Amino acid sequence: MTDRSRLGLHLLAASLLLGLGSAAASASTDPAACRREHAEPRAYLDCLAALQAAGESALERSVAGVLATIEARADLQPAQRRRWSSLFEEAQGRFVHWRNFECQSIAPFEGEGPKQSIGGRLGGSGVMEQRLICLIGLNGQRARDLETRYAPEGGWPPAPPAPPAAPAGDPSTATAPPPAPTGAPRVILIAP
Repeated sequence: MTDRSRLGLHLLAASLLLGLGSAAASASTDPAACRREHAEPRAYLDCLAALQAAGESALERSVAGVLATIEARADLQPAQRRRWSSLFEEAQGRFVHWRNFECQSIAPFEGEGPKQSIGGRLGGSGVMEQRLICLIGLNGQRARDLETRYAPEGGWPPAPPAPPAAPAGDPSTATAPPPAPTGAPRVILIAP
């Protein structure tokens, strides 16, 4: 296999691994898609959690696409590609660490979360809302940044359509209930 055909195969693999265009990513992970007004708090948070999971998947596809793009660089020596991949993975790990700290520790004070306190501590659905919105936003920004910086010629292909969800009453998707606990229950006595 020639270097040119290997480069083409690696770029194709990178495109397939990414599988998500930036327009599709931003549309599917926009927190405004979840309606807060007139919605049950649990349904609203579930909607945000689903968007956060979609954003996390998009970011993972972007990272996999970047690594495949780096590996496809036939103009670099294998040691250079390994070094670049290693440094990129370290940078991605640092991004995740910063993102998690930002969204866990700082985001709850933004928005309406601080107004909802329980015994002087932050609490309520507003805190979780701010955390999820933070994760959605930062994951989307990072995925778009990676797609822009590492896009192959012609750009990334659009995401493949999601498989249809199985009907709720479908017995093939039913999970077995968890087994009942066995053994003696543990009793914890709390002395005054």
